[in-house]
Amino acid sequence: MFLKLLAFLLTLLICSCGNKEEKEVTENISIVGDPIEGGSILISEIDKNESNLTLIISQSKPLESRVQIEESIEEGIILNGVPRPNAQEDINQTVANNLPPLDENSQFEPLAFRDISGFTYDVNWERDGKDFDFASYSQRVPKNLREKSGKTVAIEGFMLPTVVDENNMVKEFLLLPDQMSCCFGKSPEANGWVVVSSSDGVEVLMDQIIRVNGNLTVEERWDEEFFVGLYHMDCEEIIGPSL
Repeated sequence: MFLKLLAFLLTLLICSCGNKEEKEVTENISIVGDPIEGGSILISEIDKNESNLTLIISQSKPLESRVQIEESIEEGIILNGVPRPNAQEDINQTVANNLPPLDENSQFEPLAFRDISGFTYDVNWERDGKDFDFASYSQRVPKNLREKSGKTVAIEGFMLPTVVDENNMVKEFLLLPDQMSCCFGKSPEANGWVVVSSSDGVEVLMDQIIRVNGNLTVEERWDEEFFVGLYHMDCEEIIGPSL
């Protein structure tokens, strides 16, 4: 009987000590931060410094309270290591026109891109490319430009080769008004290029202003479903800064 009583007293003593230690640990826990109200917990970290136990809880903020920073990126190009804005007039200023002046007695009439592309040219394959209708064509293309067909002209611009033979001679190229259209992926308007052909082939002359002299044809042409161009030229000679 005495042994049972002794065992019972020891059990009570052990339980009371355990409860006391658990209570002391609980009392030493300090919670830092606002109460959690919904949302997922991003960080749960426990710092233990000797007898102090600190529970740090970081709660994710609602999506509405997040601040989004938008950067404004100006499109443009880099020429000779210098950033340039995406503006035609600025691009043309970066490339000097070192061409010799056109001879006053030249048989080639000077023709500028602003003159051949300075109008709204509304052309569509489904509507205009299948059956030619002169009345519609004459409404799309001004008379003064239609009358340029068959003339010998001189046009200045940038070369974009489209057909090059095995000897690296250009048999066909697009003549474009600026380098944005020529080299940097900007799509020109449908009246913003000249398709130039050379049976003998010409030298590759890119990244510089050239003058193309030849016979101009103003005619809408299609290749299957693709619009080839309005202006076509048989090249007689090319004038470049290095020629």
